[in-house]
Amino acid sequence: MTNCIFLIPSFVRPARLVRRVRYVRGWRLFVARVHALVCAVPKGRVVTYGQIARLAGRPRAAREVGWIAHAGGDGIPWQRVVNRTGGLASGYSGGRTGHRRALARDGVRAGSEDRVDLSAYQWWPDHQTARCLGLPQEAMAALAAPANRVRQAAGRRR
Repeated sequence: MTNCIFLIPSFVRPARLVRRVRYVRGWRLFVARVHALVCAVPKGRVVTYGQIARLAGRPRAAREVGWIAHAGGDGIPWQRVVNRTGGLASGYSGGRTGHRRALARDGVRAGSEDRVDLSAYQWWPDHQTARCLGLPQEAMAALAAPANRVRQAAGRRR
């Protein structure tokens, strides 16, 4: 068995705002998975809110991932999370400019419209990482379906 290095660091503390949210079944597990997933994103790569929700086992909970990100948590690289089109977060500390600077420190370049090219920077965990993170079967199935990954990476532009 391989050692899993993608664990939530001990200094990460859940934020107060997340604690005030009404607990639904599995909420704490979902928050822990979100934190672990964001911590696992390598420097120079990004993920979307919806992608994190899907991998954490709640595919329609992108907004909840946004709430968790807004609540923060010390030591978690939230700058690596962008919206479904690669757009930067206005709620990030320092606004979109602060988000752009934080991504630049990670080696990710945002375009002139405050968007990251997801085809170049989007990260998906490999199966070993997914197992180490304890992701649910639905997440493993999402990793096995490349068509879904391409569609999600392109965003829903209409």
